[in-house]
Amino acid sequence: MLSTFMISDNAQLDAKAVNVAGSLRMQSMQMLSNLQQQAAQNTTDNSQNINSNIQSFERDLTTGVLANQLIKSDGELLAVQHQQVLTYWFDVIKPSLLASLNNKTVPASLYLEVASFVAQINILVTAYQQHAEANISLIRLIQTLSLFATLIVTAVTMLIVNKQVEKPLSNLLEAAKQISRGDYTAQADVSGKGELAILAKVFNKMSGNVYRSQTHLEKRVQEKTRKLENNHKSMALLYQLVKRLNEFSDQKQDYGPILKQLAEVTGVKDLDLCIMTANGQAPYEHLLSASKTLPDKCIEQECGECTDHDVLFPQTGKEIKYPLSRGEKNYGVLVCNTQGEQLDEWQHELFVSVADQVATGLSMRDQQDQSRRIALMNERTVIARELHDSLAQALSYLKMQVSRMQKLRQRDSTKEQMDEVIGELKGGLSSAYRELRELLTTFRLKIDGQTLKASFEQTIEHLKVRSDAIEFTLDFKVDNIPFTPQEEIHLLQIAREATQNAFYHSQGNRIETTLLQDEAGQVKLTVRDNGVGIAPDPSKLNHYGLAIMQERSSSLGGTIKVSQAPLGGTVVAFSFEPEYAQSLGALKRTA
Repeated sequence: MLSTFMISDNAQLDAKAVNVAGSLRMQSMQMLSNLQQQAAQNTTDNSQNINSNIQSFERDLTTGVLANQLIKSDGELLAVQHQQVLTYWFDVIKPSLLASLNNKTVPASLYLEVASFVAQINILVTAYQQHAEANISLIRLIQTLSLFATLIVTAVTMLIVNKQVEKPLSNLLEAAKQISRGDYTAQADVSGKGELAILAKVFNKMSGNVYRSQTHLEKRVQEKTRKLENNHKSMALLYQLVKRLNEFSDQKQDYGPILKQLAEVTGVKDLDLCIMTANGQAPYEHLLSASKTLPDKCIEQECGECTDHDVLFPQTGKEIKYPLSRGEKNYGVLVCNTQGEQLDEWQHELFVSVADQVATGLSMRDQQDQSRRIALMNERTVIARELHDSLAQALSYLKMQVSRMQKLRQRDSTKEQMDEVIGELKGGLSSAYRELRELLTTFRLKIDGQTLKASFEQTIEHLKVRSDAIEFTLDFKVDNIPFTPQEEIHLLQIAREATQNAFYHSQGNRIETTLLQDEAGQVKLTVRDNGVGIAPDPSKLNHYGLAIMQERSSSLGGTIKVSQAPLGGTVVAFSFEPEYAQSLGALKRTA
């Protein structure tokens, strides 16, 4: 563009130069015409015009645009042709014109000279025209070359952009798409030294960090998932273990399935569970999770090495031992044969939990057995006391009457005396038989899974069947109280004894039984009748029933009172604080 501007600037007067050069021909012919006119008129009127034309011609030829174009032009043809015109003008044409002007004649040679001069001027015009055309051709050439150069530069630029910009950007875009699809292993091309190469390096570093972070997170998720699965399996196993312990509470506990499930969950296939009594020295049961040949120490029952608490827990060789201990009592050992492999933390914790649960189950079974023994001894004591207070005394009385009859017979007593003794024997036997039936009913009394209220109603129904003359009412208002089984049995027995006493001895027609809880949390049982009332010293009447109620009252830590009602009849009032209320009171005092 700069060269074109410079050439255009030099060529802006070429057209004018051609015009001026072309006007020289007209001026030459005009001067000849003026001379012819002047010669024809034989005057000098046109001399001044001819001189002016000559001066104008010389000025156009030697100065102005032609001279300037001649100076700018480097062409020899234009300079030579211009010089020839100048020479021909000054040497031939101008002297001939001036001579003709002075002579007032136009020689024939002048016409030839002017024609020759015009021909040279035509050559000069052609030279100026060729000079102008040369400038235009040069501009066209420069523009053409510039166009091709521009196309080449554009192509080269596009190649460079394609190689250094488009391809790296496409590579980056493709890598970004792979990352967006979750493939964090994508890498961009880092060849080159430009900004895009730096960007690709940063991008690769970023994707690498993301990949490592994702891999780390996936490993942590897998680890957490594995831990959760292990915890779930452990919780399921412990749940099954506790469930089995509850199911086996009243029968022999079978730990074989639990041991096999424990081996399956932990992956430790070789497990031994040795169970022994709290005071034993050798196990009475040896359970295996898999079939194997027992070692000599197990066959010979040399169990000190396994059951000794000093060698438990730490891993020694290929075995880890977990004690089945509860407090100071040892119920055996759980032996894990790990073959020298280190246990994970969750496996160790699961073995400890299972061993503790098994020990708890064995301890609970011992406690239940001990509770049954104590309950059996207590019931036997009550039975013995009731038999002593009823049948034993009745039999003693009958024995005394038999001895009396024997003495009367030895003395040959009268028939009336013998009949009196026989009548007393019959009465004693009837009373003993009735007391025996009542004792049997008392000993057979049980709840059998039904509610306490239903048991009370069943007791009353048994008495209703015996007599239609007595009206029974029951006001039961302790449905929401969680009584223990022992509390339910004692309440039911006390209520039955009091109701039977009223049924047999009150001689009334109405018996009311009330069971409620007062504001202080005391449970109160009241049995009221409208009969003849009780003697001032009730311990001498039906004393064995009162003793039974007093004994059961003491077992519950309560108080019982037998008194005569103000409007007649007898009132048996028993009150105690249930176990749940005692626990709540202890918690409040602690808080």
